[in-house]
Amino acid sequence: MEDLDAFVEELLNGLVALPEEKMRLDLLGRRLGAIDPEDAARCLDEIYRAGANRKSRIARATLIDHDGLKEAIGKGAYRQISEAAIRLGFGKVSRLFSDLLPVKAGLSGYDKEEEAAMEFISLGRRRSLARSRIKDTIDRLLSDPDPVVVANLLNNPRITEKEVLKIASKRPGSPAILKLIVSHRVWSKRYDVIKAVAMNPYASPKVSVALLEFLMTQDLKVLSEDRNVHPALRLGAKELLAQRGAGERH
Repeated sequence: MEDLDAFVEELLNGLVALPEEKMRLDLLGRRLGAIDPEDAARCLDEIYRAGANRKSRIARATLIDHDGLKEAIGKGAYRQISEAAIRLGFGKVSRLFSDLLPVKAGLSGYDKEEEAAMEFISLGRRRSLARSRIKDTIDRLLSDPDPVVVANLLNNPRITEKEVLKIASKRPGSPAILKLIVSHRVWSKRYDVIKAVAMNPYASPKVSVALLEFLMTQDLKVLSEDRNVHPALRLGAKELLAQRGAGERH
């Protein structure tokens, strides 16, 4: 591609102009899927190299929805971009496109005696209760393993950040539920929430790797030494720390 910088700038401007995440994913998928895989990999690398301005932050937030991106680009083009990123040595991009399993896996669900009774309530009823304005009902549903129940909780105007943090920090946790949290229009903007998901070893590494860019330096240092998280996450944290250190020296 002759003018990669112009392409990236036009893409960023297009993403910022769109009001919904799904629309941004569709645009990103169309533009990346229409160019050479190596150029697409270079484009993504440029997005990650850009400063922490509003445009690049919106683009990086869009990349958190790994499955949505894969669907938008198409499986064939997605695989080719992944292979191109590996050939070109773009570590951040290749980790983002790698189908890594969480470092820990287990059954998520009710684990406290006072919450266990919820398991005997029908799924439809629990989904309805998740919209309740009663705090005790909300508290009892925080460990529910059903993504729809949790989605209703996240949209409930009575839920607080403290309660969302309980879901984000739960171990064992559900990768699907953790992804729901960091894709939410409100809770994805709360620093403590995205930090809790990034540090949760039950989160998908693809999601956690995408969140690294939003973490403060002191939290990256913790992650770079945390043996409970995926090795790819530790490596990504170390590389980002080195990058920030180099920026401070110039």
